[in-house]
Amino acid sequence: MFSLVTLFVLFVFQPFGTINDTSSYKILRLSGYGLVTFVALLLSGFIEIVLLRYDFYKPLRIMLISGLYILICALFNHAYFVVAFLGKWHWQNQMLFIVYIFAIGAFPLIFMYMLNRHASQFSIDETPQPQQNKQSETLPLELEQITLVGDNKSDAISIALEHILFIKAADNYCEISVYDGHAIQQTLLRISLTRLLKQLSINSAIIRCHRSYAVNVAFIHSYSGNAGGLQLTLKNTPIPVPVSRSYVDNVKAALLLTPSAC
Repeated sequence: MFSLVTLFVLFVFQPFGTINDTSSYKILRLSGYGLVTFVALLLSGFIEIVLLRYDFYKPLRIMLISGLYILICALFNHAYFVVAFLGKWHWQNQMLFIVYIFAIGAFPLIFMYMLNRHASQFSIDETPQPQQNKQSETLPLELEQITLVGDNKSDAISIALEHILFIKAADNYCEISVYDGHAIQQTLLRISLTRLLKQLSINSAIIRCHRSYAVNVAFIHSYSGNAGGLQLTLKNTPIPVPVSRSYVDNVKAALLLTPSAC
């Protein structure tokens, strides 16, 4: 997308003095900027994936990664400018290319930010919800009751799905932790975690995150760790919930914490 935007700006508006180039192969030379921009973005994306493995201050990480993209694209484009046009490197021109890349990239950056922001809001608020009062600010608002049936058919519980914090499997039982707005309570049901989760709808907010755990993503406050395993911190409880390696990508995708393209 960035490469196409670069070519569109160069071909249509011909900024930065390119309009004065009267050579017959000007379009071909300008096309080189799209190619080097594409290569620079591939390299920047790889470095971004490496940086996302480290857990540090999120605003700093956003600024660092954004600056990284601009700097690498500026270096690659200036290098192409030196080879194709200028013939020698000048640091003043390099600084100008940083400004050029920022100016050209500002519009697609803003567009992608707004798109991701909208996607994040849509994933959280898929269905319209009524006005909430102050006593239920931390709770999901849909309180539809669901009946979970154990291995013994007479062993069943009715519960508001949105009140479930997490589910922990132990032997042949599942311990369901529920937050009712005032306190956390545990309920035991004789059933395996796999069979219990099959009773939930396919688009349920409760997802499996470990061989022995399932978590309600609406209650996840933060996470720590790396791709080898995460620890989830939930709202309203100090109890950490582990995420095993095989479920890390699923949990991150549910929270929209990392880009899914790679």
